[in-house]
Formats: sequence, structure tokens, C-alpha cells
Amino acid sequence: MTTDFGKLSAAADKWTSMAEEFAKVEKRYRDSVQKVTLGDLWLGESANAASLNFAATRYEYQAAQTQAKATATLLRNAYAQFAELRQRLETARADAVKAGMKVSEQGRVAFDFERATEGERNALRHDPDYARSVRESERSWADYITSCVKAVDDADKDLQKDLEAVVKDSGGGANDGTAGGFNGNAHTVAKADDQQKQERMELSSLAMRDGETLDDYLQRLQKEAVEKGTGSKRLAELFAAVQKGTITASAFAAAIGGSGGASWKLFKYLKQGKDVTAPGTFLSTFINNRMAGAVPGSLLGKVPPGMVTAITGSDEAAMFGGFMRNGAFVMPSAAEANLVKVAQNGGLGNAVKAAGWIRGAGVVGGVAATAYGVANLATYDADMIKANPSKFAADLSGTAFSASMTALTVAPNPVTAGLAIGTGLVYAGCLVWDNHEAIGKGFEKAGDWVGDRASDIGDGIADGAKKLGSALNPFD
Repeated sequence: MTTDFGKLSAAADKWTSMAEEFAKVEKRYRDSVQKVTLGDLWLGESANAASLNFAATRYEYQAAQTQAKATATLLRNAYAQFAELRQRLETARADAVKAGMKVSEQGRVAFDFERATEGERNALRHDPDYARSVRESERSWADYITSCVKAVDDADKDLQKDLEAVVKDSGGGANDGTAGGFNGNAHTVAKADDQQKQERMELSSLAMRDGETLDDYLQRLQKEAVEKGTGSKRLAELFAAVQKGTITASAFAAAIGGSGGASWKLFKYLKQGKDVTAPGTFLSTFINNRMAGAVPGSLLGKVPPGMVTAITGSDEAAMFGGFMRNGAFVMPSAAEANLVKVAQNGGLGNAVKAAGWIRGAGVVGGVAATAYGVANLATYDADMIKANPSKFAADLSGTAFSASMTALTVAPNPVTAGLAIGTGLVYAGCLVWDNHEAIGKGFEKAGDWVGDRASDIGDGIADGAKKLGSALNPFD
């Protein structure tokens, strides 16, 4: 933890300079020594012998450059790798402390009783399940920190092995006539080291941490990808904040919009007797109606019917979903058809035709979102739920909302519409609960911003513009 890794980088620079000096010597040797064997002034067996020896010597100068450059690469890789792995170890320790652990300088992990609340202490003494969860958490954090230390140790051992390999003459060329000389194949050692470094860093960063949900895990990977790609930790944090805010706002809008749309469909069913339609099929219905009334020879009349029904859904295929209601047989449109019933009566092919591309995409997306939600919920444990109940409630209700909207898309009816309304409102409420602090701060900052801008008008346009620019600069 206290090693000055900068010396590795400084040494790498000197090895690079050494390669440049060897290049100069090689050029002088080529122009002043080897040159005499390349003309017609010296002939015979002695000239042939000299030519072989001189070529072998020049090869060694070339191999020395390769070896010096490869050594520099190894040292630079080591510098970058050790620095990042040490940072990860420091971050792991900080995360463990934040999670209620105490970590010694030797890496031993234990629950921090001094920072625990009285309730946590009582639970630890009297609740076997809680005590067991604490022990498991201690072991998990200890294993994680140990793995971070092991990554440094593995990198250190690999560096030693590569530094030993890079100096061994591997007979790398036709002119290599010296056993035990410089390694003309040293670049292959450096290339293998590059691959080892990449694999070690990727595998250590791809590991899912204790206490991380699937959502948290994917968001962290995205943030780290931005930081690695740009080299800016601040930009990665800004990206993560904007992304979380955007996703949350989008989810809230979807929940409110989905509930509102389902409410309107249910209202029309109860008050006007109109059948419930699947979400996102308003455009399909509008197009189908316009196509049905298109005048022959008009622009719409020239559009191939098959192309339209493939996108919006086939009313003919939807007929397989017909049903009896109040003694009359009802023939649903493509937007109203129960796809499960169509598949039962007419086969899966007709269900696909009845759905069309637009509705089909909604079904596929809904199933995928629901499956992801279930996978994310599976990563929670009792301690994680206790630690952040609002986040768990948002994830749980969000998954339920995805499932209900998928059900409404597949089988539109009053029951699935009612479920979409209920789960959507619950999801929206949980999102507000989970993000109430950020929302409150947002309103507070908005109020301050309006007040500042109003005062800026009185202070002059130039001063106001300067402050406005500062307010809008995320790096200020």
C-alpha cells in the first residue's frame, strides 16, 4: 500500500531510451562494419565467414532493441496494473467500512460494534438469524478484500515470471548465431503480458459484489466503462447520475402513462361497452380503419395489404379469438384479440399474424423486462431489503407492472387492465418514495436557481450571464 509505483514508470522510460541507443549503435555497425562484407572488394572464405559473424552481431543489436522495448512495456503494464489494483483494494475497504465493517491494516474484517445502533447490538445478541447474516457478511467482505489482495499478488508473480522470460534468448531469427544473447522474440512476452493484464483487470471488475443487486451491478459496469473509456472519473459519475435520473423519470412516466391508458380503456369498457384494446395499438387500429376505407387508386389503396397487416396485425387472424358474450358471438379486431385464445384455436402462426410487428415487439419487450425484473429481485437478500426497503419496493412493483402490462398486451380485458392500473400506481408511488430525497433537493435547487437568476437581473446582464454559465457547468 505504500510502494512508490512511479519508479516502475521511470524505469520503463530508461529502458525505452536504451532501445533508442541500441538503434543508433546498430546503424553505425551496419554502415561502418557490416558494410565491408557487402561489396566486391572482399571475397573468399574469410569474407563469407565474416559476413555470417557480422550479420549475427547486427542481429544481436536488433534483438537488444526488441528486448529493451519489451521490458519497458512490462514495467509500464506493471505500473498501470498495480496502481489500479491498489485503488480497487482501497475502494473495497471503503465499501466494507460503509457497509458496517471494520477492516484492519492487515485486511482482517469484523463487524464494527462501535458504530452499530443499540437495536443492531440487541439483534446480534438475541436474533440467531441476524447474527448469522452478520457472520456471512463478514466472511463475504473478507473474501472480497482477500481476492483484491490476491489480484495484486498474482500480478506481482506474473511480472517476475515475465521479467525472467524476457531476457532468455529464444533463437528468434535466421541470423541469430549466438546462444544466450539478446531475446529477439521478447515482444511475444510483452504481448502475452498485455493479455494477462487485460484478463485480470476485466475479471476482477466483472465480479459481482456482495450486497449488489443486478441493477446496481450493471450500473457500476456502465460507470466503470465510461471512466475507462474517457479517463475521467468525474464524467463517469455525471453519466451515472444523469442515467439514473433519466431511467427513473422514464419509469415514472411509463407507470403513470400505462395506468392512465389502462384507466381510459377500462372506463370506455364500463361506460360505453367498448372492448379493451392492447397497449400501443391505437396507431394500428387507426391505420387498419383508414386502409379499410381507402378509395381504389388512392395512395393508401396502392399500399400492399399484406405489408400493413404484418405491421399492425391481421383482423382475419384475430377471428380465431372469437368468443360468446350475452348469447352473441363476438369477432375481435387485431387490437382486441386475446393472443392466447388465437393460438389455442388457430395455432401460433395466426397469433403472430394477429399481433403484428408493433404489438409483437411490445410482447417481447414486456417479457424481457419482466424476466430481468425477476432476475434482479433474485439478487436481494433479507439484509439488503432491510437496508433499502424503498429500492426493493420500487424493483418489486416495477416487475409487477411489467408483468401486468405484458398480460394486458397479450390478453386485453378488464381484469388485465385493472391489474395494470393498480401496479402502475403502486410503482409510481414507490419510485417517488425511493427518490424522495433527490426530488426534494431538485426542488430546492430549482428554487435557489430561480432566486439567483432573479437577483442576477438586478446585478447586470454581464454578471448574470457569468453566473448562469457557472450554474449550467456541471464541472464548476
